[in-house]
Amino acid sequence: MTRTFLHSFDPAAASPVTGPTVDLEVSDIEDAGIREVLQTPGAAYGAWSILDALLAPTGTGTPFIFREPLGQAREVKVALSGLFGRFVARAYLERHFNLSIFAHLGSQTIDLDRRRQVKVKRLFRGDLPDWIACASDLSLLTVAEAKGCHDVGGPAKALDRAWTQAGRIDVTAQGRKVTVKRIAIATRWGMAVAGPADVHLSVRDPVDEGEPIDPEEKNALFIGLLRLHIANLIKPLGHAELAGALHRLTHQPFARRLQDDLGRARALLDAAPVRDVEKASAIGGLVGGIVTRAGPVTDADVAPADQEALARLNLRPVFVGIERDLIRAAIDAEPSAVRNRLVTAVHSDEFARYDRAGGWIVPLGLERRISGET
Repeated sequence: MTRTFLHSFDPAAASPVTGPTVDLEVSDIEDAGIREVLQTPGAAYGAWSILDALLAPTGTGTPFIFREPLGQAREVKVALSGLFGRFVARAYLERHFNLSIFAHLGSQTIDLDRRRQVKVKRLFRGDLPDWIACASDLSLLTVAEAKGCHDVGGPAKALDRAWTQAGRIDVTAQGRKVTVKRIAIATRWGMAVAGPADVHLSVRDPVDEGEPIDPEEKNALFIGLLRLHIANLIKPLGHAELAGALHRLTHQPFARRLQDDLGRARALLDAAPVRDVEKASAIGGLVGGIVTRAGPVTDADVAPADQEALARLNLRPVFVGIERDLIRAAIDAEPSAVRNRLVTAVHSDEFARYDRAGGWIVPLGLERRISGET
C-alpha cells in the first residue's frame, strides 16, 4: 500500500522526486525495518511488523498518518519515533537514492580495511550518524542520519540535529578524506487525533568533496562496507561465527594473518546451512534465518509445518537471507564479481522481495516455504 509524505529537499534542484510529495510503499518501509532491526545491536524485536496497523485506515495513496500518538510517555514517543524514523529514511534511501548496502556506525573508529588504512574516522564528540551506505554497483558512498519527531512547528529542528550528526565522521584512505554524499533526513509524524495533522519528510543533501584515492583503496572501501553489511545482517540469524570472521577481515592489518582469516571465513561459509525457496528456482541458495514478530528464530532447522504454524498464529514469519555466492565474493574481495552479481537483473517473484544487495525477504506460510540441508 502506497502512502505519501509532504516532501522538502535541500538543495531543491537535486531532489530525486518532482512535486510537493513523495510516496513510499508501507511494505518497503516494513522490509527496511526488518533489515534495520537485525543490523542494529539491541533492537532485535518485531516493531517493523506492527507499522501498517498503526496507520489511519484511509487507504492507498493517502498520507502516512498514524491513528494516534506513538504512546503517552515521552520516553516511549522518543524511542518509537526514532526507530520508525530510521525505517522510513532507509526505505526512502533505498528507493530514491538507489542505496542498498548499509553499515551501521557505533564506535570511535571503524575499519573498512585496516591493512590499507581505509576507515571511518570520528571528527567530533557526540552520537555518530546512523549509516555509511552505497549502491549495489559499489558507488555513491553516502553518510546518512535519520530523525523522527513530533514537533508541532515542523521538522526543521530535527533536520538541523540530523545534519550536525551526519558531519561527525569522515571516511579516509591512507589519511586522505574521501568524497561522500552527506544526507540528513527528518520525518515529522502526522496524527489523525491529538497531534500534528500533516506528515513531513525533509532532506538535506550536499556532496562533501574529498581527495582522489587509487582504485585498490576504493575497492577495499566498498568491499569492507559490504562485509560489514552482511555480517551485521546474518549475526542475529544464527551465523555469529561467520559474521565474526567477516568482521575480522576488515580489522586484520597483517597480510599473512589475513590469509588465515580468509581460510577460516571460507570454511565457515562452506559449513553454513544453505536454504532454498520453494517454487522459486530463480533464487539461489541463501544463508540466513527466520524472523517473526517476536524476533529471530535461531534454531537451525524449522520444518515446513512449523513455518505454516507460525503464519497461522499471525507471527508474520519471514525468511531473511543473503545469496551464498555473494558472501563468497565478499570474502574473496572480488569487486568485479560483486558488481556483476548485484547489477544483474533479478527476475521478479510473486512473494520473495529482493533488496539489490544479494538479500531476500520471503514471507512464509501456505504459499511459500524454505527448505534445505543444515
